[in-house]
Amino acid sequence: MFRQAAYVAILGVIVAAIGVYALQQRIAIGPVMLALALIPLGGLLLAKRSLKSAVPDLIFGSIDTGLLVIPAFGGGVLFGVAGAITGGVIGDALTDGIAGFFEGGIAQWLRKHGIGESREAVTTALGKMSGCLIGSGLVLSMALALGIRPSVG
Repeated sequence: MFRQAAYVAILGVIVAAIGVYALQQRIAIGPVMLALALIPLGGLLLAKRSLKSAVPDLIFGSIDTGLLVIPAFGGGVLFGVAGAITGGVIGDALTDGIAGFFEGGIAQWLRKHGIGESREAVTTALGKMSGCLIGSGLVLSMALALGIRPSVG
């Protein structure tokens, strides 16, 4: 279990380091998030885990964090750091419930159709990590396309 935790942590550090670098370089963060989603997906493949078994986690992460970005972004724009934190916390509470509903429904659908979804630590962790990056990347890329760009320090 320690080895799996270390594996997930290493991939998380890589994702975080690239994210910080992108912010320092003032690179549009939405597309960066979408690209970063490939790291945990690649980690699943390297760990010889089925991408199908991670679908509920990918969906959960995408919905959860994709929706979370909206109140966090709005709170940050309107009220600065405190608004972003408050929007993030309230958004997280709401989106966990919404995304959990979809995650459970998809897991049931997969089982019904003979696709065994996995609740192994590595699959769940990397599936959710990738899903979160996809969801936030999509929302932030849409904001960028609409001409809304978050300010960086």
